[in-house]
Amino acid sequence: MNQSEVRLDFQYSEAEYLAACRLHFFNSTNAFMRSIIFGLSLAGAAFLLSILITEYFFLWASLLFVALVEGAFFYNMLVALPRKYFRGDARFRDRYELAFSDECIKLKTPQIDSKLAWSLYTRIVEGRDMYVLIYGHETRTMTAIPKRAFLNADQENRFRELIARHIPDHSGLKDLPPSETEYKPTSLTPPDWR
Repeated sequence: MNQSEVRLDFQYSEAEYLAACRLHFFNSTNAFMRSIIFGLSLAGAAFLLSILITEYFFLWASLLFVALVEGAFFYNMLVALPRKYFRGDARFRDRYELAFSDECIKLKTPQIDSKLAWSLYTRIVEGRDMYVLIYGHETRTMTAIPKRAFLNADQENRFRELIARHIPDHSGLKDLPPSETEYKPTSLTPPDWR
């Protein structure tokens, strides 16, 4: 293992996968804006319908209908579908071994053993508990890396340096405050989601 290589070993929890999907969605300007435009269009249509049918369909009922439809849309997009994907695909529950170096990213699971080129990733988004590396443009394909997988702050900083060198849009990285104490993850095991 060379000095700049960063090796991580982890297993996703369902909560982490859902959080990664939300982080990706809310940081994807096109997907988020499309859902806002859909909601506004739906509100406009409901308002026009309430004007046309004033006796039975009041404005408050149309706004309640819009809120329910938009709420169902967001619940489905941010909770139901990611949960269905996570529970339906056993690969999400495998143990992941990732090795990041200047040459490539090595991914190993019980079913996969591959090398990935840095050029696959176009953007990174950092959340409170994870990093999300995004493939391509306008896709929902990503690699989520929980921060709990890092052994210490030095390893996480080396990872961030690799990201800054190899991913074109690394504007989603937060500025780290200078650490005076040794980094200790809150837990090395995922939460029990049962």
